Amino acid sequence: MNTSYQLIGLVLSFLNYAFIFLFLFSIFKVNYYNAIVSFFIKLYKPIGKVSLIPNQSLNIIFLAITIKFISLFMLYSTNYDVPVLLGVAVIQNLQLVVRMILFIIIGGVILSWVQPKNSNPFLEIILEISDKILSPLRGLIPSAGGLDFSPLFVFILIQLVSGFLDDILRYIV
Repeated sequence: MNTSYQLIGLVLSFLNYAFIFLFLFSIFKVNYYNAIVSFFIKLYKPIGKVSLIPNQSLNIIFLAITIKFISLFMLYSTNYDVPVLLGVAVIQNLQLVVRMILFIIIGGVILSWVQPKNSNPFLEIILEISDKILSPLRGLIPSAGGLDFSPLFVFILIQLVSGFLDDILRYIV
């Protein structure tokens, strides 16, 4: 493969991850005064002004899917049709969102054990998103002896969704 294609693919991968992070910040309504979130929003503002979709979250995920589709098209356009590549781009972005949520919850669980004394913007994002995911379940599942079992149920749900997405991806390709 040509090194220019590799460089373009790397840049597109970074952009895809950036849009997925921005999508998570948008759907979970993370504190916009956080330094990391405000940095991502400042980068998105010029793009958001020329958006085709009025809903910000849908526009962000549309851009992430488009970027993933372009990178897949550059690599595999000779082997697969455009609808297949578009389906793979959608599924891979959904898998990425699910994987990031899994890691955020793991990070939130670990931080609940440790509780750092300094305020780090990255750790604040992890705690805020994991609390917003787990708080509805914490109301339904009582803690037993101080142990919170809500992350276990979220992990099971994530495994089910991940398996379902893997099956769809295998069926498409």
